[in-house]
Amino acid sequence: MGFCVSLFDDKLMICCFLLLWTCLSSAVFCVIMIRDGSNFLSIGPNDKNQLFGVKMDSWFKWWVTAIYTFVSTAIAAFSSDALCPFFTNVIEDHKTKHIPYSKFTCLIIVQVFTIYGVIMSVIGMFVALTQVDFMFIRICADLMVNSHTTYYFLRGKKVNAAKYNEWKNTHTRGHNVKTSNECKWVVCDDSDNELLDNVDVANKSILAESNEVEVARNNESKQ
Repeated sequence: MGFCVSLFDDKLMICCFLLLWTCLSSAVFCVIMIRDGSNFLSIGPNDKNQLFGVKMDSWFKWWVTAIYTFVSTAIAAFSSDALCPFFTNVIEDHKTKHIPYSKFTCLIIVQVFTIYGVIMSVIGMFVALTQVDFMFIRICADLMVNSHTTYYFLRGKKVNAAKYNEWKNTHTRGHNVKTSNECKWVVCDDSDNELLDNVDVANKSILAESNEVEVARNNESKQ
């Protein structure tokens, strides 16, 4: 369990495992396809592979499909990086109380992206499964767009592992809250932590005042 927790927290290690698994899986299936003579490993136009029943037997058909694959993948990567954080951090996050559009507009944005995602995923799946060169084109488009969008996300951020760990521990710090029948574990954000700290200070103040009153009463009784 400790290894799983450490692996979950170490994003770089996860990426290393993913890269290793990707290379291993690709190598295994490449060997299988080469021995079986699969048409998926074809590059360029040929009369064996088909896309939606259309043979990819000319450079015109191949270039049209290749250009579409690149443009469509770039659009998908950019729109996903731009809209998915908006859905998660603004629309779906209960802590976000203000939204930049009307509720109806937000609903339209979500529904349009859903329809787009379903249709484009079906077309993209068939294109990617036609032959291997279209898959490589998709990978190139994804890497180009993601490098730019990731740069947008990282703007203004500074590398400081110590402060990051401090921030992570602060946001995942739990407090044991006893109820009448059970003890529940509550994970708090910054506002909850501040509120609990204020309550703790108030309780200490009240306890100190009660102690002072008790001491005064004892002194009066002695007199």
